[in-house]
Order: sequence, then structure tokens, then C-alpha cells
Amino acid sequence: MAELSKDTKLKISIETLIAISVGIFTTAGFYFSVQAQIKEAMEKPEPVITRQEYDLKDNAIRKEIMNNRDLIERNFEKLEKIEERLYKLN
Repeated sequence: MAELSKDTKLKISIETLIAISVGIFTTAGFYFSVQAQIKEAMEKPEPVITRQEYDLKDNAIRKEIMNNRDLIERNFEKLEKIEERLYKLN
């Protein structure tokens, strides 16, 4: 393995230099684009959630939970029937 020193010469082709340059500029452009989007998003006003909207969402979630509870209870009852039938077969 060659040692690196002041006099070490690197053989890099023009294509490699161009590829590295394109990569650096692409990364920098992406970084500044993301920074601009973050700045824009921070300047936008926060969405206002009204009490009515909150209550509607809360009620919808509670109804869904109760519906799921009913479905689970029905499935549990069906499972018990299946178990009974299975024990009768054995």
C-alpha cells in the first residue's frame, strides 16, 4: 500500500471530478430547498381547531371504539360456540 505524502499524485479522471461536483451541487441544492420549505412552513399560521370539530372527532372515535367492542364480543361468542362444537366432536 502506498504511503500518502505531499508528493503523492492522485489519478482522477475528468468524469470522476464532474460526477463529484454534480453530487455536491445536488446535495447543496436539496439542502437549501428543504431549508426554504421549513422556513415557509414555520411562517404559515397554525390551523385552528374549533371546539365543535374536536367534539365531532372525539365522538366519532368513541363510536368506533364501541363498535369494535361489540364486534369483539360477537366474535368471542362465536369462538365459544366453535369451542363447544369442537369438544362435542372429540
